[in-house]
Amino acid sequence: MSGLTALAVEADAGLLDPLSSGTTAVLQSSDANYLLHLLQVEAAWTAVLAEHGMVTAVQAEAAAEAADPRHLADYDLIGLAHAGQNGGNVLIPALKAMRARAAQAAPTESAVSSAIHVGATSQDIMDTAMLRMAAQVAATILGDLRAAVGSLAAMATEHRATPMVARSLAQHSLPSTFGLRAAGWMSGLAQAGRRLEDATADLPIQWGGAAGTMAALSGRVARARAAGTLDAGTDAFTLVEDLAQRLGLTAPAGPWQTNRMPITGLAAALADVVAACGKIANDVLISARIENGELGEPLVAGRGGSSAMPHKQNPVLSVMIHAGALGAPGTLAQVLTAAGAANEERPDGAWHAEWPALRQLMRTAGGAAARTAELVSGLRVNTDRMAENLNRVGPLLVSERLMAELAPLLEQQAGGEPGSGPARSGKERLQEIVDRSLDSQHSQQPGNDFRSLLRAALPDTVSDAELDGLLDPANYTGEATTLVDRLVAEYRNFAEWSTT
Repeated sequence: MSGLTALAVEADAGLLDPLSSGTTAVLQSSDANYLLHLLQVEAAWTAVLAEHGMVTAVQAEAAAEAADPRHLADYDLIGLAHAGQNGGNVLIPALKAMRARAAQAAPTESAVSSAIHVGATSQDIMDTAMLRMAAQVAATILGDLRAAVGSLAAMATEHRATPMVARSLAQHSLPSTFGLRAAGWMSGLAQAGRRLEDATADLPIQWGGAAGTMAALSGRVARARAAGTLDAGTDAFTLVEDLAQRLGLTAPAGPWQTNRMPITGLAAALADVVAACGKIANDVLISARIENGELGEPLVAGRGGSSAMPHKQNPVLSVMIHAGALGAPGTLAQVLTAAGAANEERPDGAWHAEWPALRQLMRTAGGAAARTAELVSGLRVNTDRMAENLNRVGPLLVSERLMAELAPLLEQQAGGEPGSGPARSGKERLQEIVDRSLDSQHSQQPGNDFRSLLRAALPDTVSDAELDGLLDPANYTGEATTLVDRLVAEYRNFAEWSTT
């Protein structure tokens, strides 16, 4: 990939896209690699025609030579991009350059140029090349997702019972475990990965000719049959099916040039990957704050520092992933808008608007998956701070449990007190105790802490040991450990599941 790397860097070094810059997904979706897919689709089609006697073997060999990755540097990317403006797409000048190179590869063979691009149109080649490129990028993304899922499965198992506070609406809610949070991250990544696999499992070839009727190809087939060079059992659909198999794609029932469902499904799956990665990054950003201190990104020399504030260790991996999660929905919207604006048999601008958006989603998802795999593989977990933050609210954190288990006793106790006034519910009495305890935190009145107030209100049938057990946040994590086990069992074999 050294030549490909040089060409990709020349065109776009990624100065404004640190999330995906330098990743494999960027190289795989570079202008140079897309051009290579265009050339290889043309060469594969010529090879299929040669197998059926519609062009010569020498012509097919010349086309293959013109599409050889070793010669990719001979194509002028910038020149092709500029020339593509004349016809609205790059395939037109790229095909001209490929034909010229094929003619040089077989100077004694006549009509080499006419053997390339037989019965095809620009959209056939470009859509097919785009999906072939997408399959390549998706494989890279899935590899990173599987690695991240494996890391998170191990993390969730290790910390299945590590207590921490759960937060809702940015406030402490109930006790939980860090293992359950990690298992939630894991399940999100695995589900996104499965959706991407589904979206790329049967990517279809696009082959319909200028208006989706396959008229030009059908005419060539009829003439080849009449000339006796093509057997009667081979038709246009046979040729397209052979091409699809050669390219590793599927052959649909018919062309889909203005039915963009294969594209929107792919784009949505890529956006799902970014969203799942973004969820993890958001949690890490909050937990890595100094005042929180529960998590820390992997320490790498030279990363995350500040030239002006040497004490800082910025969570830059999470920052980049978070940025991608903010941008991906808008990019997905562009793909969906283009699909909804497709008209008649060849869109007048909607198809063109789709190209940069779909590629950007490939890159954003590729960058997010790669950075997330690195993030979770070396995530630093501070269990002491988790315990400290869990106890910050104290036993008030288990008020939900107390309402269920102690409110009935408080109600009975109130009913048995002489001169207690109008009957109050146990929930009302417990709420009063909570309110008095919160007030005492400001006034610092001795004996008005929550436990003391609750102890005084409860009957002697509730022992001190029982009360302390009820007030311990670590004893109120519900089915957290079982949930971890269930989620890990379902998703830890994501990699094995995906290859069956």
